Amino acid sequence: FCETLASPQLQGPPDAALHEGLLSQYDSDSHSWQQNYFVLLGDFTLQWFESEEALRKGCEPRGSTTLSGYLPLSSPSEYAESLGRLCQGLAGDSPFDDPPGEFLFFLYHPFRRHFCFCADSAGSRRVWRAALGDGIRYRSTELQRRDSLQAEAFLEAVRFYRQERGRYGAGDLLLGPEPEILGNVLMEDLLPVLRSQVLPSIGGSERRRQQLWLQFLQEVYSLVLGEISSEFEGLQKEKEKLQMELEKKIRPDLDQMLTLKDQIGGKLQAVVQGPAESCCGREVEPHLDGVLEELLRPVSAGVEAVRSLFAQRVDEMIGLIRSSPTRVLQKELLTLGRMAWQPEVMRPCYEEADLYRESLRGLEERFGFGGVTSLVLSAQNLMQQLMQNATHTFQQLSRQHLGPAAGRRQLAHGLGKVKERVLKKFDHDSSSLRKRFARDWLVRIFLPFLLKHLESSCKLVLPRYESFVFADFSGIINLENIYEEKVAAALLRAVGGGEGPPSPGTPRLQNPPRGKTFTATE
Repeated sequence: FCETLASPQLQGPPDAALHEGLLSQYDSDSHSWQQNYFVLLGDFTLQWFESEEALRKGCEPRGSTTLSGYLPLSSPSEYAESLGRLCQGLAGDSPFDDPPGEFLFFLYHPFRRHFCFCADSAGSRRVWRAALGDGIRYRSTELQRRDSLQAEAFLEAVRFYRQERGRYGAGDLLLGPEPEILGNVLMEDLLPVLRSQVLPSIGGSERRRQQLWLQFLQEVYSLVLGEISSEFEGLQKEKEKLQMELEKKIRPDLDQMLTLKDQIGGKLQAVVQGPAESCCGREVEPHLDGVLEELLRPVSAGVEAVRSLFAQRVDEMIGLIRSSPTRVLQKELLTLGRMAWQPEVMRPCYEEADLYRESLRGLEERFGFGGVTSLVLSAQNLMQQLMQNATHTFQQLSRQHLGPAAGRRQLAHGLGKVKERVLKKFDHDSSSLRKRFARDWLVRIFLPFLLKHLESSCKLVLPRYESFVFADFSGIINLENIYEEKVAAALLRAVGGGEGPPSPGTPRLQNPPRGKTFTATE
């Protein structure tokens, strides 16, 4: 068949509230647990009210927060471990005693307010964790899902900024919208200074010092983020003008620039290729097969769970159609289309990606890779996109090929044919996606490690080639970009290359072809 497996950009969540209900929340100011009525809005803003009645009356919420950058934690021990890393030199115990129940869960952010929750049942906690996890993923990967050259350029600029300071691999710092990413990078610079100059001056008991230290970090981050957001908003207003000026500068001399870039690239290739291939062979290639296997196993299991979930739901729909009026089909198709945005339904698929937190834990110590959370969220985005594409395609083909006059038996038979066609395309595209996913993350894991190892032998020679760049081209042709392309090319030869462009946030090679995640036709 030649119909397209539709692959729209991942649509936003529904407008209506995604989940709401009562939760007990620990208040660090009063050192007590308070019950509030929480609402997770369709834009993944979390609000809380004094009561459900206050919400229905239209009262202002007691508070609200965006969920980008938070880490969901499921036990007091996990929360205490995170606090211990943030509050170095202070006791890392849980800041509260005597919770009102056993069904605790937490939202942790190093520089924003922490949320300690207690649900009234295991089921309530499971549903809340799934809904909040969806919100965290959606808001934290906003830039990566944008799939634009501007987003890629911003992420690369942040990486290069850190690399100039000897920090390779931005990892989970690149989660959230642009101002939050810049805030994370600035706080990374500030935190050691604050620890050495401010933390020793905080007095009181260990628990009181911990509380004051967390409040201080939150206030500093709020000031930093406010200033960055204001400046970034001003820059956005000038961006179009700056882009037009840059285009006018590049267009007349583009061929000459590309020729010069290739000439410099050839000279750097002679310097970089030998050491890069040697380092790959010695430090990277012995680990590639093992890491590749660990990358493929959870995402493959998650994709298979998506396929099974989709097929099961369609089979249930077909069974319902056989015993119900044909008009039920439209309602069932609408319900099917919402599956990708039902976190409790998708939870078994997403949980497969959480296995990365354990299976890849050793990569941070061995290769300095600190992006496991980004990896987990990326895999979950892939699963959600597959589900949304499959349900969207099934809706379109069902409406296109099955007329309203069809009888129940004919309708059920037709839906079964559509299901098989969608699953066939699903299998084709998901196979390509998994390979690309693994390739992209192999590059993200090993390239920073490789660049760091080559810094002393290769990168330090870059100033020798500055004279090759004409003065008029100095703001356009970047030697470090060319150098990194050559190192990345050596790594990709070791990884085995692959088709398609890298995902946003993955270092780009020379002039890769642009394309969408899914093929257009079969």
